[in-house]
Amino acid sequence: ASQAEIEKDYNIIYFSVWHQNGPFHALPDRVQQDFRKFALKPGYGENKKRHASSWLKKLQQNATLKNYPNALSRGITTRNTNLRVLPTSTPDFNSPDGDSSAWPFDNLQRSSVPVNTPIIVCHLSADKAWALVETSYTYGWIPVEDFASADNEFVKTWESGRYAVIIRDHTSVLDENGRFLVRASVGHVFPLTERSSDKMQMLIAVADRDRRAVIKRGFVSVDAAAEKPVRFNRVNAAKIANEMIGEPYGWGGLYGNRDCSSMTRDFFAVFGLWLPRHSEDQVKEAGAYIDLFSLSPEQKEKVILEKGVPYLSLLWRKGHVMLYIGSKDGRALIFHNIWGIRTKDLAGREGRKIIGQAVITTLQPGRELQDIDSAAGSLLDNIAAMNILVPANQEKPSQ
Repeated sequence: ASQAEIEKDYNIIYFSVWHQNGPFHALPDRVQQDFRKFALKPGYGENKKRHASSWLKKLQQNATLKNYPNALSRGITTRNTNLRVLPTSTPDFNSPDGDSSAWPFDNLQRSSVPVNTPIIVCHLSADKAWALVETSYTYGWIPVEDFASADNEFVKTWESGRYAVIIRDHTSVLDENGRFLVRASVGHVFPLTERSSDKMQMLIAVADRDRRAVIKRGFVSVDAAAEKPVRFNRVNAAKIANEMIGEPYGWGGLYGNRDCSSMTRDFFAVFGLWLPRHSEDQVKEAGAYIDLFSLSPEQKEKVILEKGVPYLSLLWRKGHVMLYIGSKDGRALIFHNIWGIRTKDLAGREGRKIIGQAVITTLQPGRELQDIDSAAGSLLDNIAAMNILVPANQEKPSQ
């Protein structure tokens, strides 16, 4: 597939929510299951105390799922927001303390959603403060003030066929008077209207007083955005990776940061390649899947070095996805956003050496640490699969 065809597919999927008759991800049983899960394991709140049973009851009453879905309509996010598993912005942790089961691993954080993402609104809560919405890649509850409704005319204008993609993190999009409109980061997409020598002009959706989407003109410098898709080659791929390196880890996109799979999603969005949201889906649903599970660590690395295409190959172990970017001194190098490395002290206490950001490492990060938990295995030990997203002979990056 050519890059133009890949981009066409991206846009079809990205806008699909505006052309479906009902929920695709947010199926009634799934939504019910989200509540059932927490009835069995209520977890701990922001005060480090176990949630009382009344906590879930109140959320269930507010969700009023008896008449689900009660509000099918098209919309667009007008803020960077978070899809929540239940209609609340407060957290739920597996334990009050500890590293891998407490903060920041909020069980209610499904995924962040960029500003101006097309959505289908499925359901409104009883207090009208929360909406269950669906994007092209997942679903969840968002505060009603974070989106606007989109009518036919708006949708037609927005699906212009020509798009800009942000290529610099934490970019402020300003109006013609230099006033702030929205904040956008790498991989965020907006309709493109004009390009001058120093500025890109894009469409930005804001909510009017009736929470309907209206269009404003937004401006960013040409260094911060590009016409989508950006031509895929090694130079451009490395440039985008450099833009993301060192950015903090964000579980489910918390605090506007990225986890491992939102980093790979945003990276490939720049080049017009749509990926699902979760690491396992990214590796199993796109490209050419290569099973590495039963190989020895040495064999795995050999296959990765022989068959992997730098910047086009994803490596996956349960719960973590990485981008293969090439090799140095015969070792594979990966670019990934990672929370930490498991450790175990002499007394047998488990912990984490926190990395907490996007980094380039080998497949055995932290091997020099004395207290690394060797029983847990390195990334290389645990890698189960590689996925080559685009066949090398068709779209191999030009040097």
